[in-house]
Amino acid sequence: MKENFLIDILKKSKEKKEIIGIWQYDDSDAFIAGYVLDLNGTFFTFQHLTKYGKFDGIVIDKIETIQSIDFNDDYSKAMQYLLENSKKLDIENSVNIKLNEKEDWQFSILKQFKGNTKEFISLEINGKDEFTGFVEKLSKTDIVFHCVGKMGEDEGTVIYRNIDVTALKINDIDNRKRKLLFDWRNKNL
Repeated sequence: MKENFLIDILKKSKEKKEIIGIWQYDDSDAFIAGYVLDLNGTFFTFQHLTKYGKFDGIVIDKIETIQSIDFNDDYSKAMQYLLENSKKLDIENSVNIKLNEKEDWQFSILKQFKGNTKEFISLEINGKDEFTGFVEKLSKTDIVFHCVGKMGEDEGTVIYRNIDVTALKINDIDNRKRKLLFDWRNKNL
């Protein structure tokens, strides 16, 4: 019998509900994550997951459209954790923010989050770049910010000028996802 590793991985995903990532031909952005529900010699059905580990419908496609499969990698493991813990993302903690109309509004708001690793915040820098994490230190002019990647990976510490902060997001679903995965990664170290 001829070995077919691609079919073997699809079968394993079906049997164990193991998360895999499928890249498809004809579209460089055609990536789906989830697990196989069923397959035959021609087609597969796939339980698609959102980037938050939530069920997002079923994909039915031809096996021949599969260009490659990511499995047993960091992304798949993180997605598996999100799937098992996705209900935690629905819980949005109440955050009371005191606003002021001073020129140093950034300092005033960021001071409320200094040393707080319970809620992640996203900083918009100069109206375009966005970074997520938590405030380690803060002065009237600078912020020492611990950055966390999209899948909860520690991206190190950066210093920004307070005046470059143009907007903030606090405790949105993307921040909660990063926090959940960041805690999971640090627990597993």
